[in-house]
Amino acid sequence: MAKKDAASKRLIRLKTTADYLARLPQFEPRPIPFAGLQEYDVEVQREQGIDVQEQGKRRIDDVLSKFMAPYIRDATKLKPFLNDAKRAIAAYVGARETEYDRRKAKELLSATSIALETTKRKLQEIARWSELSNYLMRLHRDATLAEQPQPSSPEQVEQELRRRADLGRSYSDFAPDQIAWRISQLETVVSLADERVSFGPGDAQRDQIAQDFTDQLASAWHSATERMPTYSRPTLRLKNASPFARLLETINQRLLKERYRSPNNFFEYGAKAIKRLRQLIEPDC
Repeated sequence: MAKKDAASKRLIRLKTTADYLARLPQFEPRPIPFAGLQEYDVEVQREQGIDVQEQGKRRIDDVLSKFMAPYIRDATKLKPFLNDAKRAIAAYVGARETEYDRRKAKELLSATSIALETTKRKLQEIARWSELSNYLMRLHRDATLAEQPQPSSPEQVEQELRRRADLGRSYSDFAPDQIAWRISQLETVVSLADERVSFGPGDAQRDQIAQDFTDQLASAWHSATERMPTYSRPTLRLKNASPFARLLETINQRLLKERYRSPNNFFEYGAKAIKRLRQLIEPDC
């Protein structure tokens, strides 16, 4: 028992550096997107948290079809683009809907860590009190035996003795010292999860969700228009933003509820998405 206690303490006291935490998986609940793209009408959009202007009567297909008409030369590529765009929007909104589960997870993990530590210490206290620990074992054995008929033959007596020995061994599986040791192992994982789930900047997960969204749209744009998207925002000299920038602005301002909108129409994410796409398609450039 002493060896197990020492091992569990070493695990719990493991130095969790920032580099070590960064290598561990993040808690990222991902909901299942809507089932059928053909059913992506106004009601489904509302379920996904998406709102269309003009009192919700216009479908997302209408908004994006009208916008993309000047840029898609092959009409057969419009529908695949709409499907890709709707998948990207649904994934973005769905992820944003559940991102705050991370905070709920942090609260639950912290409370569980405290409860596990308290329970472990109480069980270890019982285990160190030999009279009380032995009493629990006898109580388990005798309470179980009391439910059985008394042996009436030598064979039954022998069977009963074997059964008593088995009861003693089975009790050891959930005796206080064993449960305390197992809790120590669980406590290690819970404690590490408690640190990891809150590791990094508060907006790190939201940044990744937005980047995934713009990456998917950049790829969809390239497939539909057969041209590499460009990105620029309006300035005093450049009055009009690039078409891809205006696509993100259209989705941001017309198809997303206010709580999901980017304050600058996904500018940083869009610019990075184009750079990543170019490196993927033109690795030597």
